[in-house]
Amino acid sequence: MILIEYSKLNGGQFIPHLDMLKHLTKIIRRTGISVKYSQGFNPHILIYMSSPIALGLKSTSEYCLLDTDESADGFKDKFNACAPKGIRCVRAFTTDKKVKVASGITSAVYEIKGIPYFDASEVLNAESFVIVDKKGEEKEVRDKIIDLRFNGETLIATLKFGNDTLRPDYLCNKLLKFTG
Repeated sequence: MILIEYSKLNGGQFIPHLDMLKHLTKIIRRTGISVKYSQGFNPHILIYMSSPIALGLKSTSEYCLLDTDESADGFKDKFNACAPKGIRCVRAFTTDKKVKVASGITSAVYEIKGIPYFDASEVLNAESFVIVDKKGEEKEVRDKIIDLRFNGETLIATLKFGNDTLRPDYLCNKLLKFTG
């Protein structure tokens, strides 16, 4: 098995999650690497992806697992030679067992620009922090905020990810109201 770390930049951030699966499948086929397929009426490449991120967010670290007996040696170069602009293999690792890429990632770090400086400890020390989701419902999310800090004018937010995701756009909306 090969664990692939890839980036979605320079237009790649606008490819929806299911379309990204199709892109990855095409890239893998073009590399010529020998892969395993599902059994059944419509066989497909056995590829396992990490949880989706919101459309339009750039990412330097997405993951997928490819079921193959080949090693990761030279995979990065083969992948990048066959990949469209915006999708790049950062690293590839050979693994002996199936890694849980969807449930194994529990947090994500976001670089957010455009939020005015505020004392992040006010949010981190608060007992409650409520956001409004796309349905207009209020949600308590303080437990999903792991860390907030500023690096110059950029807010670095570490948030829970996976089955317990806090969308960074919802956090940004709340922080813009919070900071006035």
